Amino acid sequence: MSPTNSSEENEKKQPKMDRITVSLDEYDYKVICKMAKNRNITLSETTRRVLHGWIENNSDKLKQRYGVDTNIVTQEIALASMIDATDEIIDKLPQVLQLVDDISLIDLAEHLEINVKAVKHLIFTQGDKIKKLGLDLKYKGDRIYKEY
Repeated sequence: MSPTNSSEENEKKQPKMDRITVSLDEYDYKVICKMAKNRNITLSETTRRVLHGWIENNSDKLKQRYGVDTNIVTQEIALASMIDATDEIIDKLPQVLQLVDDISLIDLAEHLEINVKAVKHLIFTQGDKIKKLGLDLKYKGDRIYKEY
């Protein structure tokens, strides 16, 4: 029994999710099937939602019984996302700075669709990566300058 996904549910799914296989006893399987049918979603999406809800509602139990701190897991995921986003932003810099010798932090942040603090962090911590792209950038006041 595998209900079809509605287009709304497909749009909500994240592009990359790890897959696991589980075995359910008859009772759990029937409950999950009824839940999926009532929501018109797949068994796997229903199981994912149930598990996610349990994790979110039982962070204390996870820490006490299994030694898993959900706050640390959240921070690890955010850091990994930030690193991926940083590389993408750095790759955009040559194109953004191609026609200008200097740019305000605010203008650069708006163009890159990040906040000003993130631009500063990028300039201060990723200088080597930026230089490898042929950009020697300097920060002064509220502006970023290209050095030649």
